[in-house]
Amino acid sequence: MIAVAIISLTLLALSGLLIDSHLRTWRDARDSPTLSPVDKQFARAMFLRRMQASSMVGLMGAAIGIWPIFDDQARPWALLLYTAILLVACAWSMVLAMLDFWATRRHFHRKRMEHLAKQLQSTVDMASIKDMASIVDMTKMSETAESEG
Repeated sequence: MIAVAIISLTLLALSGLLIDSHLRTWRDARDSPTLSPVDKQFARAMFLRRMQASSMVGLMGAAIGIWPIFDDQARPWALLLYTAILLVACAWSMVLAMLDFWATRRHFHRKRMEHLAKQLQSTVDMASIKDMASIVDMTKMSETAESEG
């Protein structure tokens, strides 16, 4: 009975801390003047996924805390339903975690590709400026040679 209470309270506390953290992060992202609209949209989607997963952790903690009220001898169907709901909640939390991992990875991969494209464009621009400078130098040298010659 004490172990059930400890697990329940731990999950509830963890859920509260996570929800507070997500709210702070979302407020910072929402109010940031430096984030692009795409980054804000990503932050909002991430906030919603993580809030749902953290809320599920809290609900599972509360559900574990009420487990002792079920008498598996008198109402086995209630315990079966209770267990099924906990399993579905755990599975849904895992699905949300995998979706969050995938979306975050995809977002930062896209950001990395944009950064590499900007670097490549900058390199191309610098190379074309150097080529133009060398063409101008060659033209000046040939004009000087013709005038002297």
